[in-house]
Parts: sequence; C-alpha cells; structure tokens
Amino acid sequence: MRSFLTGLVVGIIGLIISLLLHNPDRVMYSLFIIGFIPIIISGFMTGAYVSGDRVRGNYLDSKDFNERSGRSTKLFLFGIPCVLAAIAIHFI
Repeated sequence: MRSFLTGLVVGIIGLIISLLLHNPDRVMYSLFIIGFIPIIISGFMTGAYVSGDRVRGNYLDSKDFNERSGRSTKLFLFGIPCVLAAIAIHFI
C-alpha cells in the first residue's frame, strides 16, 4: 500500500507542476518514464514476457516466488498512478 501511495504522491506532484507550467510536456514524459520503467521491471520479475515452462524453471522454491511477486506487485502499484497522472496531463 505504501508503494501505491508513493506513486500517487508523485503523480499528484506531477499534476500540480504541470498545471503551473505553460508547457507540461516535459512533466508528462517524465511521469510516463517514471511509471513505465517500474511496470516493465515488474513484468520481468514475474516472468510475464517468457513462456510458462521457463517461469517454472526460474523459481527454485515458493519462498523465492513469493519474494519476487511481492516486489513486482509493489513496483507495479508504484507505476500505475504515475502513468494515469501522465494520461490526465495529456488530456488536460
């Protein structure tokens, strides 16, 4: 939950800064980068980009799987509010 709230705070700060600037494109692109990099990393950590037999081969035990999935969930939850804030800036 802290990672989601941190992403939400970063997104809200980005929204406020973009409203104060006359050219919010730089803030929008920054929020896209800040949001998509953790989402892509979380996809690599969960094995979303490989086939199922490769995922099963990469995890030795359930403890390793639980640690990776927990970290990837936190990264994903941090990235989503940043991307949504960037989309909101684009349409404002």
